[in-house]
Amino acid sequence: MFINGEWILREDLEVINPYTLETIGSITSLSREETKEAIKIAEEHKPVMKNLPPSTRYSILMNIASEIQKNKEKLAKIISVDAGKPIRQSIIEVDRTIGTFKFAAFYAKELRGETIPLENGIILTKREPVGLIGAIAPFNFPLNLIAHKVAPAIATGNSLVLHPSAKAPMAAIELTKIIEKVLKNKNIPLGVFNLLTGMGDVVGDEIVKNDKINMVSFTGSVEVGESITKNAGFKKITLELGGNNPMIVLKDGDIKKAIKSCVKGKFLNSGQVCISVGRVLVEDEVADEFIKGVIEETKKLKVGNPLDRETDIGALITPESAERVENLINQSVEEGGKILYGGKREKSVIHPTIMEVNHDNILSKIEIFAPVLPIIRIKDMDEALRYVNNTKYGLHAGVFTNDINKAFKLADELEYGGVLINNSPTFRRDNMPFGGIKRSGMGREGIKYAVEEMSEIKTVIIKHAINK
Repeated sequence: MFINGEWILREDLEVINPYTLETIGSITSLSREETKEAIKIAEEHKPVMKNLPPSTRYSILMNIASEIQKNKEKLAKIISVDAGKPIRQSIIEVDRTIGTFKFAAFYAKELRGETIPLENGIILTKREPVGLIGAIAPFNFPLNLIAHKVAPAIATGNSLVLHPSAKAPMAAIELTKIIEKVLKNKNIPLGVFNLLTGMGDVVGDEIVKNDKINMVSFTGSVEVGESITKNAGFKKITLELGGNNPMIVLKDGDIKKAIKSCVKGKFLNSGQVCISVGRVLVEDEVADEFIKGVIEETKKLKVGNPLDRETDIGALITPESAERVENLINQSVEEGGKILYGGKREKSVIHPTIMEVNHDNILSKIEIFAPVLPIIRIKDMDEALRYVNNTKYGLHAGVFTNDINKAFKLADELEYGGVLINNSPTFRRDNMPFGGIKRSGMGREGIKYAVEEMSEIKTVIIKHAINK
């Protein structure tokens, strides 16, 4: 952990390579009292960040981006051995992280207010930082999803405590070293940024409940997100949670494009993506063609060591995660689901699996978070709408159709935070508004929108000294 510019190194928790199951390091596990002390230190540094000029925040963020660029290969390798992500995908994640910090640098200079006319005076608005942000990040994108919290927090002048997943903390540690170097070069007190490693039920829980925290920014499971809403008290919350993201393929759509988009969107990072394709609903007239194409395309994927540049499918984050998925596949079969391809588990690896199920099957209702693709035959668009809106989730939905009227109808009626026409739901750009509705989250990420979430509007009213 890194608190007030000091590294505290204890070998409390082992960090395991998900693919080899070898120990690759260890981290300090903070106690609740240590977490409270770190939060207190971060709170004391709120004025430091608030008073930094926008040009200084811009420079900090650009320098962080530059240092990440210099360490690109090292960071990508860390992501792969820490989270089991194929190295080609890890390199893309590092590139996105560089862009995320650059986006934030731009918006550090764009914190604008407005003027409102007033009789005998003027009303001004300005944006100010919320104060102290508690950022809690997941394992699946262990660098870029952290950047989506750290970068806008710096851009808006907030101090920060960062709690990465204990399952994949190594990228956060390397990023902290980079931030430490940049802050030192700028002669900025290091207590503005603090890395709090350890277990979520201690460190994360204290961040959520602590009254000194002004805002919690969380990415993770629906279950933890619901707990945060009950325990956070009177503070701002943004939650980026999961979903069972539907992809609707209508008979008038481009089936070949849908096949490629589906396979790419389902099996990216072994399905451990919150906007991964959750289930495909395909019109019966083109279902056979679609299923055949998806199987053929999936057969091209290579399962193997994440450090091999030919690998497409690596490991799930833990053997327990893989066992959970194996049990879900078996339950799905018991409920009438058919394995069309795959279904094999080796330690932490789930081989790409394609299944045909019905609307009542377990895989139609939950977030699988694994390389398992359920396919459901539907009669028409109206049937698809009925089923995909009848869920607690509402993150992303994808639609394939060449009928503009159907496209607009689905865009209007799908109850999701994002609707992607002629694309799988697995699409994100780092500066677009990103988030869900229902139990898939609240608030929005994407740098411009996170900047708005992490700042408050202050209204200043100025009356003329002399009445006319």
